[in-house]
Amino acid sequence: MSAEFDFANCQGTLPRSDGVLNLSPAEAYKFLSQGAILVDLRESYETNYRVFDVDEVLYLPWTRFASSYHVLPHDRPLILADAAGIYCREAAAMLRKAGYTNIAKLSGGMIDWDASGLPVRKDPDYALGGQCACKIKTRTGENPLMTKHAQPERNTKMISVLFLCVHNSARSQMAEAFLKKHGGNRFTAESAGLELGKLNPYVVRAMAEVGIDISGNATKSVFDLHAAGKTYDVVVTVCSKEAAERCPIFPGLAERHHWPFNDPSAFAGSDAEIMERVRLVRDEIEQAVIQFVREHAS
Repeated sequence: MSAEFDFANCQGTLPRSDGVLNLSPAEAYKFLSQGAILVDLRESYETNYRVFDVDEVLYLPWTRFASSYHVLPHDRPLILADAAGIYCREAAAMLRKAGYTNIAKLSGGMIDWDASGLPVRKDPDYALGGQCACKIKTRTGENPLMTKHAQPERNTKMISVLFLCVHNSARSQMAEAFLKKHGGNRFTAESAGLELGKLNPYVVRAMAEVGIDISGNATKSVFDLHAAGKTYDVVVTVCSKEAAERCPIFPGLAERHHWPFNDPSAFAGSDAEIMERVRLVRDEIEQAVIQFVREHAS
């Protein structure tokens, strides 16, 4: 859903700070239901207990925000949020300096949001209780609400899988992330490209929408992996057949699969139109990965 309002012209019940609109939880929820995007600045361990249950959330942990905020769209209203409103002011200053204008901040962060009775998703395995719950680091440091990773069992032979596309910027990154999510303790996953590229910001956003943060991923060259002596049980190419034929042969390779998906870097149109097509590719890749896991379950 796209929005047609500008926070620079909106009025709220709270005073602005440094020219940026501060929103109460109820006001933020209203704008989010009208097409704004929530940008969650909390670290992964801070989301163990609860996450915002809204339509569009981008997870950009504060420790990576300075290097990753460029993936945020300029043409959508953004609401910055964290645990208690600590980082939002500095994040807003960074965005304004970078030319973002349609931004607001959630006053009180997750603490006030939850206290107001607004929608959250909670994991009972990590329920801690008390207002400080969202700030306490669990033993695993994982993020079970967004993706639960089973720990490898001892003496279990894991199937190593390499996903390959042209630039390692979109399709192979999504496939790697989904295998890590759905593969449990049966697989290890990597991705690479025939040429080094840069992460596609639309893909970063689309993956964040389903609770997977790939904003800090690096792109890798398949030829560098080959030269380093890496080996894999399975190589899956997710680009065109012509491009796939350029992949080097890894010694000991047991399986090779070709899953052709549309290239998000070729999509054109408005922000909403591109995102709609990227979401389709994302969902197709996830279903292919789920089927792959089922076929190799025994």
